[in-house]
Amino acid sequence: MIWFAILLAVVEIGFPLALWLVRDRLVFVPDAEPTARSRAPIVERAGGALVQVRRPDGRLLAAYEIPPLELEDSAPVVLFLHGNAGNLALRAELAVWLARGLRVRLFMLDYSGYGENAGVPSEAELERDALAAYDHLRAAGHAATQIVLFGESLGGALALAVATQRPCAGLIVQSSVTSLTAMARAKFPWLPLAALLARGAFPSEARARALRCPLLVVHGTRDELVPFAHGERLCAAAGAQAELLAIEGAGHNDVFERAGAGYLAELGRRLRGWVP
Repeated sequence: MIWFAILLAVVEIGFPLALWLVRDRLVFVPDAEPTARSRAPIVERAGGALVQVRRPDGRLLAAYEIPPLELEDSAPVVLFLHGNAGNLALRAELAVWLARGLRVRLFMLDYSGYGENAGVPSEAELERDALAAYDHLRAAGHAATQIVLFGESLGGALALAVATQRPCAGLIVQSSVTSLTAMARAKFPWLPLAALLARGAFPSEARARALRCPLLVVHGTRDELVPFAHGERLCAAAGAQAELLAIEGAGHNDVFERAGAGYLAELGRRLRGWVP
């Protein structure tokens, strides 16, 4: 019984503590290659450019900016915040597809520690990155009523963080979590302390309750990583200003492929309902 109690303590306390110590390495999975510079020609052929965002501490972050073609300068500006794996360069084709399909100015950011960006990724650092990108757009002359935040997976949590600190026309959250605590509870139901140690991380559901802008929650019905129920809870938390768009049969990483061009057309209509 004594040895069993020791073993139980090691599993129930030691393992969650170990997870907590390496939490950022589990949550953030950045790639250094390819670089944003090496794949910039993909964006440039679409009329876009590789630009830099300066954080308040002076550190520079890479971003792709693709202006709208044959559209007025007042077209919606979409700040796209990508998921936790890879980097900006791996999403160069996606940036072009989104910009042209949505018929918007698209601004896609890379995070601290991703690609060629200096720094070490963490929840606090990535939130600073996202806020710096928003402030960059405002400094460039884009009105808050023109800016729509679009967050995919982890980027959804960052978009919610920005939306509760800066005004915007609307917010799209795709395949995102209610909180890291909820994910820890779902992944490790036999380790109550794991959820306790993750408490307070990416509190998206609480932030959704504080929103003062329209919210569209997009979630695949067969999401194998973030259960569909997370999308339902985010939508419910935001109340009457939120809407849930279920993508039938889509998992976590294939929403764009499953939904296709019709999805972008639908999002484009929503954007123009938000942006005057």
